[in-house]
Amino acid sequence: MDDRRAHDRLDEMDRRLTKFEANLRINTELTRTIAANTTELVDLVKGAKGLRKFVIWVTPIVAAVLALWAYIKGN
Repeated sequence: MDDRRAHDRLDEMDRRLTKFEANLRINTELTRTIAANTTELVDLVKGAKGLRKFVIWVTPIVAAVLALWAYIKGN
């Protein structure tokens, strides 16, 4: 009787481990997908930061040129 119970417990543990491994594979695949999507998002944000720096640098120059043009047109 005890021998059969031990085998049943081992069989149950084997089924649980198999299910756990399958779920782990699914989770790993989802994690990889999320990591790939996150990488694209990070690249987009870095690009936006570069654009922001460019706009901050160019804005005073454009403002000065427009002010000079308005001054010349006004006279």
